Amino acid sequence: MAHHVEVQHNEIREIPKPNTGWIWKTFWVLVGITAVEFVIAFTMPSSTLRNSIYIVLTIFKAFFIVAEFMHLKHETKGLIWSILIPVALLIWLLVALVTEGSYAGELLQHTFSS
Repeated sequence: MAHHVEVQHNEIREIPKPNTGWIWKTFWVLVGITAVEFVIAFTMPSSTLRNSIYIVLTIFKAFFIVAEFMHLKHETKGLIWSILIPVALLIWLLVALVTEGSYAGELLQHTFSS
């Protein structure tokens, strides 16, 4: 029976530099979006436009975090769409329910106040 012998080479190799560039890029993108959110939150008067911009930027940040840190951008397109389409439909459902709920609340308020 043959014995396998492993030979160890004592070569001195340079330690590779860590690849942290993408982490810093992600950090600065998120800081930039957050800064825009703060500027919008403290300079624009309270309105539907301000809230809509704020919600869109927050959703963009969430998608960016999922793409970078959960490595979704490296997956196949089919998997990406199978995750994004249901999320988009849930967001649309939420907007529709809030809109219809506020209309129903106003209708009931005007019906019983007369």
